[in-house]
Amino acid sequence: MLENPNLERDARRALRGGFVRDGAIVFASWMLINVLSYAIHFVLSRRLGISDYGAFASIIAVLAIFGIPAAIATMVVVKFVAEFHAVDDRGKIRTLSVRVLTGSGILSALVVFLAIAFRWQIAGYLHLSATAEVVAASCALGGGLLLPAVRAVLQGTQDFVAFAISISIDAVARVGLAVALVYAGYGVTGAFAAYAVASFLSLGYTLAAASGHWENVRAPLAIGARRLFATMGGAIVGTAAITFMGYIDVTLVKHFFSVTDAGIYSAASFGGKMLFFVVGFVPLLILPKAAQHAVAGKPARTILMQGVALTAALAGVGLAVFYLVPQIVIRITYGAAFIGAAPYLFEYGVAMSLLGITNVVVTYKVGLHRFGFVGPLLAMAVIEPLAIAFFHPTLNAVIHVLLAANAAALLFCLIDSPKARLLGAVVAADSGTAPDYTASA
Repeated sequence: MLENPNLERDARRALRGGFVRDGAIVFASWMLINVLSYAIHFVLSRRLGISDYGAFASIIAVLAIFGIPAAIATMVVVKFVAEFHAVDDRGKIRTLSVRVLTGSGILSALVVFLAIAFRWQIAGYLHLSATAEVVAASCALGGGLLLPAVRAVLQGTQDFVAFAISISIDAVARVGLAVALVYAGYGVTGAFAAYAVASFLSLGYTLAAASGHWENVRAPLAIGARRLFATMGGAIVGTAAITFMGYIDVTLVKHFFSVTDAGIYSAASFGGKMLFFVVGFVPLLILPKAAQHAVAGKPARTILMQGVALTAALAGVGLAVFYLVPQIVIRITYGAAFIGAAPYLFEYGVAMSLLGITNVVVTYKVGLHRFGFVGPLLAMAVIEPLAIAFFHPTLNAVIHVLLAANAAALLFCLIDSPKARLLGAVVAADSGTAPDYTASA
């Protein structure tokens, strides 16, 4: 590929297309969110106390689990919006947006209703002190289910300025209001009431911004079942497999090793995953750009190259810190008691960096409607935990299994076949022409 005479030209085209500019915008907002997410736990853990902070953290975990389907649906919507945007079909963008918003609104209302109806049971299961905490959290979840559907329009049309403003409004309002209400004495209920208000504040702005990409009249839209299920299947497998490979090792180490070793490994794991979280914004750029290039018939390989290069560069900075001063990183993050995690930090960071690059490649393939990664990625998601279960003499050995499995997953995802069997059907890579979405209204 390096000797291809078109490579430099394609790179210049991608740069002119705003990859660097969009990357800088999304990266800034992404880092703001990461900093504020850390800050709210830092502040509330000290103000709420152990018992209430435990309730806060447990509800956060529940919200994260319920948010996974929304994240998968967002990938699907972004892909189709990007295809419509590539041919400037704003009518279909509006039609798809209305349908997704309607479905999300019904689901959101149903979730809130069920949470309120079963608030006593939920509070009892989570050992919460008040059912008001469940009600506030359900409202926050309701807003959280609506927001991704609208943000997908901004992401798909590559309006990354509005996208960055949307997620920043949510993060800033969430932290500011939550801290204010908790310090005012409203506890966990106040914190999640703040989450709900922040979500709907962001939703108001995001709706206004997204409507700027809609036509006044909705256009007929019919997405074929095969194409829809292929995209959904690819998004589900990619998200689930990468998430599983990123966390299953911690569970296995907890089972096979002593409590002390498991604690040390958990510290190294969280430190290494910081790199995965930092580069998590790159797929947000890759998906709409790859889909748009595919529909427009433009070469898309420079999008992948720049996504991988950006991920590797950012991860490389973190890895340099992990290699040079691992003790300082662990001491600042966890304290002196966890200093034993320092020798494992660099190699674990390399494993997570490989997984981060794999995430970029998978997202790129979804954008191109290529699902040859599904089989190899699923296979590695099974092989990795089995290898750890059968070969774990030391913590170093576990990390070496991660390194090998993540490197293999990346390699297989890069060299996959354009055709793959997915959900029982053979799905071919697109030829570069826009699909027909008007077969039926």
